[in-house]
Amino acid sequence: MATKAAGKSNKEGFALFLERVKQGKDAIWNKEELLTTMHWQKQATALLIGIVCGVLPLTGINGFLTFAIAQGLCTMIFYRVVLRIDEEQHGGVGEALVEGFSTFSALFVLLWVITYNLVHVSAPAATA
Repeated sequence: MATKAAGKSNKEGFALFLERVKQGKDAIWNKEELLTTMHWQKQATALLIGIVCGVLPLTGINGFLTFAIAQGLCTMIFYRVVLRIDEEQHGGVGEALVEGFSTFSALFVLLWVITYNLVHVSAPAATA
């Protein structure tokens, strides 16, 4: 139930993310909306990468490097291909890459550890 006036929306969070993805290159961005949309993209990507790294079973530096490379690539592809952002107007993908680093990194580590433990660590046998 969002109303649009002068290219603005009253949607927030994940609803804003979905609306802007649907609009694609026709979307009119302000900085806050762009960063919110990128935040949700990075959260979803961190969730998926965490599960994949846990299932594969990547550990240590291999898991972190896989996460960093995959997250960076996914963010750049989303920024340039899906949203088709005018980089001259919004200052490039650099800020979008680092914005919210602690939250999406924490989500990745949480899901990586949980998935790895569920898939690869056997439960200790009950002692009688």
